[in-house]
Amino acid sequence: MAWLFKKREQPSPFEALDGKLITYAVRREPNGEIVIGKDGRICVDNEQLELRFQNGSIPFSCAVSSLEYGDLMSRNGVLITGEDTVTGKRVTVVAYYKYYR
Repeated sequence: MAWLFKKREQPSPFEALDGKLITYAVRREPNGEIVIGKDGRICVDNEQLELRFQNGSIPFSCAVSSLEYGDLMSRNGVLITGEDTVTGKRVTVVAYYKYYR
């Protein structure tokens, strides 16, 4: 009976993002938004979050320690802000999920 009362390991809050398929992603700039990739997925390991696309590019990679994220109100995407290791700047990216019925 002791196994009934064991504490479960708490999942990382970023594990909910891992493996999500995305239709496209845009980077927010002061003068508008720029599409950085289409048909990809969000990949999260212990210390990095990456947006990987079908053509093999990784236009956004961020350390989990500097990451802030939140779901869009429509629940069809996520807003990610963090120190981009590709450009070396603080970047805001919006990734829109693929929609399946």
